Amino acid sequence: MVPLGLLGVAVTSTSWWDGVVVALGLLTPVLLLRRWTPEGYPDGSILALVASAASWGVNAVFLGSPMAVFAFSLAGAMVLPRLPRRRGIAVVGLCAVAAAIGALAFIASPFTPAGAVKYLLIPVALTAFIYLVLALVERYAVILLSLERAKEAEAELAVARERVRFAGDLHDIQGHTLHVIKLKTALARRLTDSDPAAAARELDEVQRLIGETIARTQDLVHAQRRLNIASELENAKNLLEAAGIAVTVTTINPAADSGSALLAQVLRETTTNILRHSNSTHATITVDTHRIEIVNDGAGTGPVPALGGLDTLRRRVEEGGGKLDVARESGSFRTTATAPSAHPVPTASTSGSDR
Repeated sequence: MVPLGLLGVAVTSTSWWDGVVVALGLLTPVLLLRRWTPEGYPDGSILALVASAASWGVNAVFLGSPMAVFAFSLAGAMVLPRLPRRRGIAVVGLCAVAAAIGALAFIASPFTPAGAVKYLLIPVALTAFIYLVLALVERYAVILLSLERAKEAEAELAVARERVRFAGDLHDIQGHTLHVIKLKTALARRLTDSDPAAAARELDEVQRLIGETIARTQDLVHAQRRLNIASELENAKNLLEAAGIAVTVTTINPAADSGSALLAQVLRETTTNILRHSNSTHATITVDTHRIEIVNDGAGTGPVPALGGLDTLRRRVEEGGGKLDVARESGSFRTTATAPSAHPVPTASTSGSDR
């Protein structure tokens, strides 16, 4: 808009001082345009509209460049699209005001067809054109803002679905078992006096159930329950794409069964981190026999932040002889995990691990 206005001023100005005056008149609405957003009126909108109308009026009286209406049209076009209703009438009114101010030129000179084109027709056409351009720009910006909000909502929904799935798994593990434990402890209490041996058997069964539940809950916490790399790849792809993130999956070699669960839980935790903590538009997942690498953009710059779940996974992987690395560079975040089975297992005659 600004280069177009300056070009018009340079072509139509009657003198150098006319061009300078018109250019200065553009200053207020241009500063306003720099603070323009798709929501709400920028501060100073009405002041810019009044100041630009006065500038156009002074220029018309002294028979200056008709491009002086550009500032007035620009200021009005930033205000009118925000009206809740009757915008069409408002646009017609804005064009009429531009023409009425331009008619001040006929105070100092007689009415002629050329003057009518210069100070009536051109201001009306320019005002309508600028309004149309800014209205389309605003509509486009609103659509982009809506899409961005929808993307954020999809990401939050994906995280919520993961939480619901975890809650369902936890209920499956503990709900039934705790009910059985409650019944067996009540039965053991009744049998304590009449059949101590049976009561002891019931308590042994309770102890076994508690140990089994603890182990299954630990597996769930560490995302090992029923995890495999194939299903987690599909799940991660669906979650990320639902959040508006393009995903590229590359399988160099199928993951080994021995490391599939670990690679799957690294993929699940990384997927959750992408949904929660980045503004990604694209992610790449590469799977090899004992290795997985996830790279996503939108990670910003600076040092790697605290990783929470990935830090816990890193300790568990390293305790088993594997390796997990994370790095952030040039706006991308890279997570690389190597399953413990990728490392040779020490034999009885070997001390230490072969890295």
